[in-house]
Amino acid sequence: MKVSALFRELPPARHPLWQGLGWVLVAGTLGFTATFLSLSSDGMPGRAAGGDPLFGEGTRGSVGTLTEQLGPNRMVLSYKTIDGSEQDLRLEQVTGRLDEPAGRWRLLSPSARRQAGIWTLQGPMDLGVADPVSSVPLGKGRIDASGPAIRWTGGDWEGLAPLRWESLEGSSRGTWNLPAGWRREVDGRLRVERGPVRWQAPADGPAPPTLRGMDAERLWATPGFLTGHLEGVKAQVSEGSLQASVADLSPDTVTWPSPLSFERTDGWRGEARSGVAPRPLPGATFQQVDLKRFKARRALPTGEEQLSTDGARWTPAGLRLEGNVIWDQPAEGQRLMLRAPRVLLREAPGKDLPESLPVGFAEAEGQALLTWGRRSLSSPRILVERATRRWKLQGPVLGRSEDGTFSGGAAQGDPHVWTIEGPVQVNLFTGGSLRGAKLVWEEALWTLTGRPAAWNRLRERLSGPRILRKGDLVTFPEGLNGTLAAADGDLFLRAERGQSEAQKIILSGGVECQGQGWRLAADAVVVTLAPDRTVQLVQARGAITLRGRLGEGQGEALELEPGLQAARWQGHVRGKGSGSGW
Repeated sequence: MKVSALFRELPPARHPLWQGLGWVLVAGTLGFTATFLSLSSDGMPGRAAGGDPLFGEGTRGSVGTLTEQLGPNRMVLSYKTIDGSEQDLRLEQVTGRLDEPAGRWRLLSPSARRQAGIWTLQGPMDLGVADPVSSVPLGKGRIDASGPAIRWTGGDWEGLAPLRWESLEGSSRGTWNLPAGWRREVDGRLRVERGPVRWQAPADGPAPPTLRGMDAERLWATPGFLTGHLEGVKAQVSEGSLQASVADLSPDTVTWPSPLSFERTDGWRGEARSGVAPRPLPGATFQQVDLKRFKARRALPTGEEQLSTDGARWTPAGLRLEGNVIWDQPAEGQRLMLRAPRVLLREAPGKDLPESLPVGFAEAEGQALLTWGRRSLSSPRILVERATRRWKLQGPVLGRSEDGTFSGGAAQGDPHVWTIEGPVQVNLFTGGSLRGAKLVWEEALWTLTGRPAAWNRLRERLSGPRILRKGDLVTFPEGLNGTLAAADGDLFLRAERGQSEAQKIILSGGVECQGQGWRLAADAVVVTLAPDRTVQLVQARGAITLRGRLGEGQGEALELEPGLQAARWQGHVRGKGSGSGW
C-alpha cells in the first residue's frame, strides 16, 4: 500500500481522536519530568520544597562556576562539587579567578566555604598574579598549611596561615614570607600588623646580592611590593647586618629614613643617620647599600679604631667611603689618622671597587692626609695593606714633623720607618734645608742620600753621598764637601767624614780646607762659627800641612783665625811664617 493512500485513510485533523492523543502526550511529558526531578542527581542542583529561591536546603551538584562581586572586583570560582545553602555553601576542588585593575589573580584550593557571605578557603593552596594587559606572570604564592588558609570578606583577604610569596618580575624580585594574620585590602594593599615578615633576595642573579634580606615586625605594601612601609627592620647584607626603626619601599629604592645601626663580620660596628638601597634592574640583585653620616668602630688587640664619613657604600666587595673620611687607628700608644675625600676598603672580590685594589687593602684618594703625633704625610693616593699596616704613597708627597717640612716623590713605610723617593726637599724649622734623591725617615732620624745630598743653612753649603740628621746633629758618614762663609771670603771644605752641630762643624779623615790665599790639610778639623754663622776659628789636629799667605809648615796642632789672618801652631812645627805662632 502506498504511503499517500494510507494518509488519505486517516481521520481528518479536527477529529476527536487527535485531540485525545494530544492530551495523552502532554500528560506523559509532565509525568516523566516530575519523576526525573524527584530522583537525586549529581549533574544539577536539586530544589527542596520550602527552600530559598537560589539554593535549596540540602542542595548538591557538580562541575560548575560561581560568580561574585567583591567590592570593585569580580571573582569567579570553578568547582568540582557544590553543596549547601545560600547561608552555608561548600565547594570542593576550587579554581578561582579574580580580575582587578592591578592584576589578574588565579588560585587553587582543595575546598572553599561561604557562611553568611564570608568565604573561607582551605589550604594547602596556590596563588598567582599576572599583568592585566600582557598576562606576564608577576608573582606566585603558596600556603603550605592544611586547614583554613584565607578568609574573604567583601574583597578583603585575611591570611589564616603563613604565605610564601615570590615576586617574579621587575626590581622587587624576591621571596616574601608573611605570617598568619596578614591582610590584603580591597585596594590590593598587603598589611601585616604582627610579624615577623621576611623578605629574601633571589639567589639567581649575575652577582651575589648586597642586600640579602629583611625582617620586619609590621608591613604594608602595594601590589607587587613596589611601594610600602616596614617597621622594626633588621636587614641582612653581605658581610653583616643593619637595624632600623622603619624602611620605605619605592619603585626606585629601599630607604631607611631614620638613624640605623649596623654590624659587620670583620668587626666594624656603628651607626648611620639614614640609608638607601637603589632598586636593581630587572633580572639583577641589590648591589649597593648607601649609608649617610656613617660612623664605625672596631676593637683591635692594640686598641679601638674608628671610622667616620659623610657617606658610605656597602657592597659585596667592601666599603666605599665618600666625603670627609676620617680613619683613626691605634699605633703603639698614639693615634694614626687618615683623612681623605674618598677611601676604598676591599674585603672580597667584586666589580664595585677597582680591580687593581687587592683584597685586604685600602686606598685613599683625593689628596689624602696621614697624621700621627706631630707628624704627617699627604699624597694624591695612599694604599695601605691593612694586615701589616704598611703604606704606599703616590708622589708628590708632602710631609711634616717636629723638625720641619719636606716634599718628595713616591713614598712607602709604616708608622716607624718611611722611605721617600726624590727629588726630596727638606726645610727645617730651625733654619736650613736638605736636598737629595731619597729620604729615609725613622722616628727622629732622617737619612738623606743622593749624588750628592746637600745641606744648606744660611751661609753653609755642605753635601755628601749620605746625610743623617737627628735633632740638631747633621752627620756626613760617607764624605763631605762644601763651603762656609768667612770674613775674607768662602772657606772650602772636604773630608771623609763630618758632622754639624750648633756652632761647630767637625771634620775627620783626609780633611782639606781652603781659604783666601791659603790651604790646609789635616787628620781632623773643628770649625767654630760665630753667631752670624761665619767662620770664627779653624782648629786642626794630626799631620797638619799649611801652605799659602798664612805661612808654610807642618805640625800636630794649629789654630787659624781667618778674620785676623792669624795662624798659631802648638807644639813642634817645621816651616816658616810670621806671628806668634811661629
